[in-house]
Amino acid sequence: MKKVFFACGLVALGAMAAELKQPAFRMTEPELLAVLKENGLNDKVTACQELAHKGTAACVPALAALLVDATEPPLFHAARYGLQNIPGPEAEAALAAARAKVKDAKRQAALDASLHIRKEPMTPGYAGASAAITAFPPKTAIQKGDLSTVPALVDAALGSGFESTLARRQLVGFPNDGIVEKLLALVDGPDAKKARLAVGVLGDRRVRALLPRFVALARTTKNASLRSEVFKSFATLCDPEDLPQLLALLKEFPREDRLEGSIIRLATRAFEADDAAVTIIKAEYGYFGPETVMGANGKPVARPVADVEDMVRALVAGGSRSIMSGNRLAGHGGFARDPAPGKVKELHLTYRIGDGPAVSTITTENGEVHLTGQRLPESVAKPIVAAAQAATGDAQAALVRVLNTLDRRGFVPGAESVLFRPIFNGRDLSGWSQQDGYFSVRDGVITGESTANHLCKPNHHLVYTAEELSDFELRAEFRLTKGANSGIQLRCKPQFIGDNGYQADMNGGGNYVGFLYHPRQHLVGERGADVVIDAAGKKQVTRFADGGALQKLYRTERWNDIRVKVEGRKITVWINGVRTTSVEDPRAEFFPAKGHVALQLHQGPPMKVEFRNLRLRR
Repeated sequence: MKKVFFACGLVALGAMAAELKQPAFRMTEPELLAVLKENGLNDKVTACQELAHKGTAACVPALAALLVDATEPPLFHAARYGLQNIPGPEAEAALAAARAKVKDAKRQAALDASLHIRKEPMTPGYAGASAAITAFPPKTAIQKGDLSTVPALVDAALGSGFESTLARRQLVGFPNDGIVEKLLALVDGPDAKKARLAVGVLGDRRVRALLPRFVALARTTKNASLRSEVFKSFATLCDPEDLPQLLALLKEFPREDRLEGSIIRLATRAFEADDAAVTIIKAEYGYFGPETVMGANGKPVARPVADVEDMVRALVAGGSRSIMSGNRLAGHGGFARDPAPGKVKELHLTYRIGDGPAVSTITTENGEVHLTGQRLPESVAKPIVAAAQAATGDAQAALVRVLNTLDRRGFVPGAESVLFRPIFNGRDLSGWSQQDGYFSVRDGVITGESTANHLCKPNHHLVYTAEELSDFELRAEFRLTKGANSGIQLRCKPQFIGDNGYQADMNGGGNYVGFLYHPRQHLVGERGADVVIDAAGKKQVTRFADGGALQKLYRTERWNDIRVKVEGRKITVWINGVRTTSVEDPRAEFFPAKGHVALQLHQGPPMKVEFRNLRLRR
C-alpha cells in the first residue's frame, strides 16, 4: 500500500507542476508559505512539494489546514506529501489529527499511508532512519548549502528509489552556487555516470552561462550517452534565442532523438495565445436541413437562413472571442429572431486568426464557437522552417518531425511549406501513370476528360506511382463539370481500370461530395457521420452534422478544397475546411496497410474533372 499511494502522489504532483514568478527551489520557507496564502492551485501544489524538502515545524500549521480544508484532490495530496517528509513530531501529529477529522475513505487511506511511511522513514535526515540511509547528510546541512554534503548527495542520486529522486532534487535546488564548480569537475572526470548526472543537474539549474561549454562538449565527447544527456539538458537550459545553436547541432547530429526532443520542448514553451485580429469571412445562421420549412402564410420558406456576418463582426469588434449560436445572432434592434421556428438551427462560420489559415466550423443551436488558438511566434517558427527547407536527408526528416509535432499544438507560420510537398509538378504527369490517355496537363491543371469521340467506358484512374503510402494527409483542389463523377482512391492498388479500395467520392452535382465510397460497400462513409466497422463488417454510425447542410459547402463548377487524412485504420475527409465524414475499418482486405493515391474518371457521358495543388504530408 505504501508504494502505491506514494507513486500516486508523485504522479499527481508532477502533473500539477506550475511555473512561479521564480523557481520554487530558489524560494525560502516564508516565501513558499506566502504562496499558500495568495496564489492559485498549481502554484500552491508546487509550494507544498517544495516544502517537503525544506520545510520546518513553522510550516506545519499551514499544511495541516490544507489537509482538512482543501477541496481539490491535488492540493490535499500535496499537503500530505509535505507533512509526510518534514522532520519532527509536529508534522506527524498534524497527519494523525487530520486522519481523525477527514471522512472521505480514500483520503483516510492516503493519510494512513503517510503515517506508515513516517514510521519506516524513506526520507534521509530523520533520526532513526534505516541503516541504508544513515550516511546521508543531515537535512539541515543541505538547507544551509554546506558544500561538504555534495559528494554524498551525488552518490545517493546515483542510487535507486525515493532516496535517489530526493537527492537529485536537492542537487538541483542546492542553495549554494558553489555547487556548479563541483558538478563541472564531475563532468570532466572519469566517472561516466557522475558526468551524466552532473550535466542533467546543471541543465535543470539553468546555468545558462554553461551553454557554450555544453555545445563544445557535445561535439567533442566520444561518450555517446554523455552527449545524449547534454542534448537532453538543452530542454531546460535553453531559451528561444539559443535555437540557432541547437539547429546547427541537429544538422551535425540528425539522429539524436534527445536533441530533437529538446528543440520541440523549447519551442512548445514559446507558444502563445493567438490574440491577433479575427477576420470573419462568412457567417450564416438558420436551418440547413433537407426538409421544407413552412412560413406563417403556409407557404414554404425558400431558404430559412440569415446572413449574420454583421452581427458576428460587431461581437468580435467588441472584444468577444466566444460566439454563441442562437437566435440573437439573427435579431434586429435588440430583439431575437428565429429564422426557422421548430427546427434545430446551426451557425456556419468561416474565420481567420491573423494570417493563419481559414477555419470553417458548423455549430448547432446554443453551442459556442471559440475564436482562439495557439501560435508559435515568428522568431521561433522562422528559423526552424528555414532550417527544414535547407536541410536534406536525416536532418530534414528530423526537422519535419519537429514541425509535425509543433503543428499539432497550434499554428506554426510557414510550416505547411515544409510539411506538405507537391506531388504534381504543374507541367506534366511525371510520377503518375495511366492507361488510354484520358488524363493530361492543361494550363497547370491535371485534367481528366471523356468526349463523344473518346468515351470512358470502364472507370479509369491516374495513379500516383512514384511512391507507396501508409499514413498520409492529402490536400488538393478539384473542379467538376455538372455531369461529372470522380473521386480520389486511397491506399489503392496501382490499377488503371476499375475501382479498388476506399475512395473520397465526388460528383459535379454535389450529391456524393464528402462521402467515402468502397466498390464492395458503396457509400459506406455517410456525409455528417463517423462510421466504425468491426472485424465482422458490422457498422456503427454516429451522426455529428446534417448531411444536407454539409452538401451546401460544395461550390458547383467552381474550385473546391478537399483534405483527406489516412492514419492507421481510419480515413477522415474535409470539404472546404469542414469535416464531412470518417470511416474506421480494421479489415485488411478492404483497407490495406499501404497503397497508392489515384484520381478517378468515371464511366458515362462526356465529362471533365480537374485537379490542382495536390500536396502530400507523410
